[in-house]
Amino acid sequence: MTYVFVYGITIYNMLLIYKQPLHIRIYYYMPDYTSLLQEFNWVTEDVVPEYPRTKKFLTYWKNNIEAVIHTIEINK
Repeated sequence: MTYVFVYGITIYNMLLIYKQPLHIRIYYYMPDYTSLLQEFNWVTEDVVPEYPRTKKFLTYWKNNIEAVIHTIEINK
């Protein structure tokens, strides 16, 4: 692997600092079945701690999917 130094920090390290793999676990239920809690797992890379990709996905979920989010867990 080739490293490029920018102000003493390698590009590889900059990616590790800013974009990290995330495991997102969403617990949700459908409005018709409130006693049945379901789980959705999603693995992605996102910019920490802003989480722009995750926020975009959750906004999409809120606007287009009937399921109600109960809990969100984000693990690095």
